[in-house]
Amino acid sequence: MKPNETPQKILKVPRLAGWSAVLTVLAAMILALCFEMHGDVRGRTARYPNLPQANVMLGHTTVKLWVAASTRTRDRGLMFIHKMPNNCGMLFVFRRIRPQTFWMKHTLIPLDVIFLNQHGVIVRHYFMPPDNGKKRYPSGQPIHYAIELNAGEFQRLHLRDSMHISIPKRYSPPSRKATGAS
Repeated sequence: MKPNETPQKILKVPRLAGWSAVLTVLAAMILALCFEMHGDVRGRTARYPNLPQANVMLGHTTVKLWVAASTRTRDRGLMFIHKMPNNCGMLFVFRRIRPQTFWMKHTLIPLDVIFLNQHGVIVRHYFMPPDNGKKRYPSGQPIHYAIELNAGEFQRLHLRDSMHISIPKRYSPPSRKATGAS
């Protein structure tokens, strides 16, 4: 110990070093948790282990779609991913049938979006390049579903507007009971 140092000063240095290590580990854990909440670490392929999946025929090809049916999963969509496997995408199911608008905020890969009405008929589609949400893509009419695929899939699968896509019945809109005099 140097003449001007007290034992308290010597003890504080190791404590600060200890706290620094604890804070570093805590910060790393918080960062890891943030990435986990986004479901994907940057640079990885899109995978959504907690979302249901549906196999849907698009043209003559079966495509695996992750199903985003809650507000939280629809809002996240395909954000923050760098790569999506071929013949994969996301099916957005909306509770209320009404016009919807999509954008590419925090979406890093180019996508095709396909808007479908409550009968599964394609009413509109767009190619959406990454632009951090600058452009809006409106459905133009009430829809119940949207499908996002890798860019170019709409053309590669020979899809076209007015084509019918069979969506699994579990995602169909609830049927409205007929009202009237009996």
